[in-house]
Amino acid sequence: MRRGFVLAVIGAAGLAACSSVKPIQQDQPLMLAAGDGLAAVQFDALDNLTQVQIVSAHSGGVTLDIPSVPVGKSTYLFEVPAGRYCLQRFWFESILIYHEGQYEGCFVVPAGDVGFSGIYSPRGKQGRIVTGQDLDVAKARMELKQDYPRIAAQFLQPEPAPVAAQATTPTAPPPAGNGQVSTWIKHHKKPLEDSVYVRNKTQWPMVIYLFDLYDCANIKPACTATHLDFKLAPHQARMIMQIAPADPQGAYAFYYRFSYRFQ
Repeated sequence: MRRGFVLAVIGAAGLAACSSVKPIQQDQPLMLAAGDGLAAVQFDALDNLTQVQIVSAHSGGVTLDIPSVPVGKSTYLFEVPAGRYCLQRFWFESILIYHEGQYEGCFVVPAGDVGFSGIYSPRGKQGRIVTGQDLDVAKARMELKQDYPRIAAQFLQPEPAPVAAQATTPTAPPPAGNGQVSTWIKHHKKPLEDSVYVRNKTQWPMVIYLFDLYDCANIKPACTATHLDFKLAPHQARMIMQIAPADPQGAYAFYYRFSYRFQ
């Protein structure tokens, strides 16, 4: 899936930032702090970009700083608190490209796992800067494996191999744990809403029995826990919930988490 969004063009500005984090420099095994995940921010740029900032959609959160993005494809890894992060600004030559109002280009970082930004592709189009966001997870995983092979081997589960016709599924599934479920958000403009998707990455059917929205601002449905009986077949991906701003003119933010068990 690919989507595009337009950022405002500003000649010059002085913008304050919250606490910032820099990209991980070395491809070596990591021990994440409790509640942290990895943000994989990826670009496919036609021009050099500087002072790129990706901000937390949660007030007071950290800002991801990338000093310079070269022409071509590049990947940047950050250890950050789990949450929702959005592309806010970057410099294109002497012009500051800055998003105002609604958060755009957002993605979710789960605790203990990798959250992919999708591959951002800023382009000049009809006098505007349009930033594409390719949300093809398979392509993003491939880029991460090329740029950070050791970290990718630590955190990315291998793609499931085709199951032979005579293969049998073990009768006893494992306990719930890391790497068994992936999740991502698709952002829609008309109507303005976010669709939350989940994928069962195992060979056992599972049930999501609790979906919890928390630390929310200006959203509908209610910011609360919902008890579900949401079934996922082995390797199946489905939309689990749609979330929209209660006031379409105002900024909105939310975090989510869910609990599951194997059938």
